[in-house]
Amino acid sequence: MKLRSIALGLTLLSTSVLAQDYQVQINGDYVDYDGGNTFSVMGTYHFDKVSTKDTAWAEAAFMGQKSNVKAAITDFDGDATSYLLGGEWFADNNFYAALNMNYVDADGGYNDTTFTGEVGYFFADNWLVAITGNDDDFSDTLGIRTKYIHRLADSQFINFEAAYSDATDDFTVAGDFYWSPQSSVGLVLSDADEYRYGIRAQHFFTPAIALRLTFSDTKYDDIVSIGLTGRF
Repeated sequence: MKLRSIALGLTLLSTSVLAQDYQVQINGDYVDYDGGNTFSVMGTYHFDKVSTKDTAWAEAAFMGQKSNVKAAITDFDGDATSYLLGGEWFADNNFYAALNMNYVDADGGYNDTTFTGEVGYFFADNWLVAITGNDDDFSDTLGIRTKYIHRLADSQFINFEAAYSDATDDFTVAGDFYWSPQSSVGLVLSDADEYRYGIRAQHFFTPAIALRLTFSDTKYDDIVSIGLTGRF
């Protein structure tokens, strides 16, 4: 009933569903699991305005290849807090790079800073292949990922993602079907320990407001995430 009330309220805010440009995006996410919960807020600033015309709205920045910087804070049930600074760079010659710095401050005096990076190349306008790694032990934590968005007829899209981590020997695939530019439903599969599958969905009630839901089934617990997106 609470989710219905949220969805109804967001729907009433909408006077149209016409696409529009944006430059700032703010995501808020709440994750509930058996051992506790987490809450995070992330803000992303794009150096150029992002157009949602003739594209899947959730994928507009990727499909438009818009460089950005971002910052985030996450609270882990009051026991730890992480802070993230990062950004993505989309070059005119189809090269791609990303760098993130994540600092974790936990109870008991524990703290740690990790840098993660990516270098990739767009083999087509909507197809990226990237090599990933982090500074814990770069030679042992290399990975590769790909993301491809295929445009269907009648403003429909398919998003496909796959990733492999050498550190954990895990392989993950995910796909989303956009039956309209505003709405999608997706499935996540992975051979990671204890993970079974995930189901996710997203809908833009207005050009500026979206609701995201994710359900993940693991060996020991079900994980539910709800998120809100605001664009300006």
